[in-house]
Amino acid sequence: MDDRELSALAAACQKGDERSFRILVDSLTRSLIAVAYRYTGDWEWARDLTQETWIKVHDGIGRFDPAHSFRAWLYAIHRNGCLSHLRRAWIRHESNPGDDVLSKLRLVSSSMDPEEEVERREFHRRLLQGLGALSESQRQVFVRVDLEGGNQKEVARALGMKPTTCRATLHFARKRLATILRRMEEGGDQED
Repeated sequence: MDDRELSALAAACQKGDERSFRILVDSLTRSLIAVAYRYTGDWEWARDLTQETWIKVHDGIGRFDPAHSFRAWLYAIHRNGCLSHLRRAWIRHESNPGDDVLSKLRLVSSSMDPEEEVERREFHRRLLQGLGALSESQRQVFVRVDLEGGNQKEVARALGMKPTTCRATLHFARKRLATILRRMEEGGDQED
């Protein structure tokens, strides 16, 4: 389904057409779950975050401007929800002493090798910290292209950038993030 069709369905939802909302949900849920899985590495959380996104969209559909891309609006809501979840998860993990024991129990029952799980969590922590050091535009482009697998031209259009600006922004975001992650790996959780 293209952006015009999605925006038309969203406009119908604004007028109270629940059938159009159901079509949007049916058409886009799988891709939202895939995006959330890239953030969390957990299918249950991915489904929960996607459901939360649809609730936010349903409640806020009146704020959507049909002259713009519904897909971009939806993914912005979803991405923000995923990032908020990751921030909350790490805050909970770092602030609750009992979480260490609980996570070890979860690791034992998990099908993933415990060492891989620990490495994945540490990488997520570092990645979030590194993303925080990027400029807003670098972060937006990196998240949409590299984490969500978005097309650079579509991301540029959604962010109101020229494609060449988007490419350059992505290049510098990757370069800066690689430098930050390399420094963290070498021993200090320090940024530039």
